[in-house]
Amino acid sequence: MKRGSLMTSSSSKTALLFRWLVVFCAAVLLWMAAQAWRVAEGLRHHTPMAFAKAILIMADAGLVLLWAGAPQRWQALLAFPWRIFRKLGRLRWILLVGWLLALPYLVLYSPYAAKFESPWVRWLLYFNFALGAALLLSRREGARLTTAHFIAGALLTAAVFAFSAAYTHVSSYPFRLSWSEGNRLWDYSLMFARERYLYPPNRPIPAHIDPGRQFLWGLIYLVPHVSIFWVRLWNAFLFTAPYLLFAWVAFLKPRSTRAWAFWAGLWGFLFLNQGPIYTPLLLSALGVALAEMGAPWWLGLPLVAGATYYAALTRYTWTVAPPLWAAILVLGEAGRQSDWRSLRKKGWWLVGGALLGAVLSGRIPSLVATAFHLAEKYLGKIMGGASGASVAAAAANSGGLSLKQPLLWNRLWPNPTFAPGIVLGVIIAVGPVVLLWWVWRRERAWALQPWAQMAIGAILAALLAVGIVISLKIGGGSNLHNLDMFLVAVLFVTVVFWRQGGGKWLQAKQWSPWAEGVLLALVLAPMYFVFLQAHPRDIPPEKVWKPALEAVQAAVRQAQEQGGEVLFIDQRQLLTFGYVPQVPLIPEYEKKYMMDQAMANNGRYFARYYQDLARHRFALIVTEPLVVHNKSEKEANFASENNAWVQWVSAPTLCYYEPLATFKKVNLQLLVPRKEPTDCTEVLPVSISATSPAP
Repeated sequence: MKRGSLMTSSSSKTALLFRWLVVFCAAVLLWMAAQAWRVAEGLRHHTPMAFAKAILIMADAGLVLLWAGAPQRWQALLAFPWRIFRKLGRLRWILLVGWLLALPYLVLYSPYAAKFESPWVRWLLYFNFALGAALLLSRREGARLTTAHFIAGALLTAAVFAFSAAYTHVSSYPFRLSWSEGNRLWDYSLMFARERYLYPPNRPIPAHIDPGRQFLWGLIYLVPHVSIFWVRLWNAFLFTAPYLLFAWVAFLKPRSTRAWAFWAGLWGFLFLNQGPIYTPLLLSALGVALAEMGAPWWLGLPLVAGATYYAALTRYTWTVAPPLWAAILVLGEAGRQSDWRSLRKKGWWLVGGALLGAVLSGRIPSLVATAFHLAEKYLGKIMGGASGASVAAAAANSGGLSLKQPLLWNRLWPNPTFAPGIVLGVIIAVGPVVLLWWVWRRERAWALQPWAQMAIGAILAALLAVGIVISLKIGGGSNLHNLDMFLVAVLFVTVVFWRQGGGKWLQAKQWSPWAEGVLLALVLAPMYFVFLQAHPRDIPPEKVWKPALEAVQAAVRQAQEQGGEVLFIDQRQLLTFGYVPQVPLIPEYEKKYMMDQAMANNGRYFARYYQDLARHRFALIVTEPLVVHNKSEKEANFASENNAWVQWVSAPTLCYYEPLATFKKVNLQLLVPRKEPTDCTEVLPVSISATSPAP
């Protein structure tokens, strides 16, 4: 067997998935036992799913009991499949691919996928598929099934499932598939396909999106007449392939552990999926990794400068990330033995190039203004007078609108918007990695000078604090994606320790039971977030969406014939892909932008919108179904955001307009002016006489 393979054991010590797997199986089985009455009820009514669950419970219970009481007999049971696998030869790999794809098909794509939405049912299935993958990965008859085998099977099963979960929305379905998806598709088209819209060619079309994402996601629109199917496929590709590419590249050094880079890259892919993280930031991280891997300074400096420039172009808070990541890599190399020569040799152009990109982006003034604004807001007025006012104004003008939005501190803890809450979510996501660092330190796999450890710790703490604050802002906190800079930094620190000796320690596979538990937790922790975010493919059939499409087409044509304007607050992809007749575009009242203004309580912006509603400027409004219903933050998902939308958008709009047709299954509502005038004075949160600047 080849050296470096994850299935090769250099130690005579083997075990049957060890005690950690026993604990996991026992926990799953205990929960299923607590739900036994539901299974029994299903069996009484001859429900096929209940029979499947019952078989899984009995099989797993039998395996655990056999494992705990007579492991030798377990090995005897495994002898038969091993003999079959040996006879299959290379066909075994085809069987492995089919086995790995079976789990995402069953849970996400099959007609019965909705039956497997229970997290614990998914965990039970995942355990069984991981065990099957471990058996298929074992190489010869008579080999013992070790923890390494199971970790390999669990990692491969998890990576395939997470990769497949990103493609559930790929379809030709004409309506949006998530709250902002349709209007995002419209956003992406504006850079390279603005000719699809009726809008004055000499005027830029305003869109609530940064140029970095608009460019990357908009590249697909360079293909003439590209359809919505291919655009969604491109979106799914951008949320999967760059993750794998960056993770694999990051772990390529040193050469002695390169055979393990495949497995480390799979883990990195899973770890980054815990955000998830926007692809432009990952491409910037990829640029830093490539520049550090050995490129000469004259090539590495512009590469890392370009990576920083692109990050800053996408989101101004990302400006600081590449310089700090570069600093982590340099500190990890120079701080091992106070190697100041290495620091001088590589650090000046790696960190300097990142700082150069930050300066060229022109985002530093925005960062400074934001920092002063936050200090002024939360630490008291430290500047005073006109200077403090000017700093706050500068922050607002530099994209600091979000600073006006409140922080929702309850989202630190478990809540309906994000089940674990930010604090517990960070512990689940990063805790196993920190434990791995501790294990490596205990095994003398890495060593840094105290000053280097303190510097890296300060960087991680700063990025964590920034990510938490952004996550608490209204509109955030539904996952860990606002901790993106921190999560990538954690991965870079892991890369530093990997290069110093963590990779060789892993390759030796002389792991204690505690180390095996940590490695298993490294794989299982990301799956918590994957299962939390992965939903079955749910594309309404044509008989459901076709009447809605015909209705909006007819309503748009009628509005055109009457000479009225048509406003697409939502579902703008219908214009992008020609599903409705082209009408003059009204870009300023777009759902995502309106939501941001509502969360910031921007009455000056909405005053103009209310004036347009009052004079019935629009003959037709295409939107999501509007309802006037406030929710409690303790009981409902995104309750604060919903209440802001109700106050600033839903209630005023429904006061002046009434539904022509509502199609809840496709999230579509058509509104027309009310025939009977209504006094909306008490409904409007701001007077329509308020001055409002042009958008």
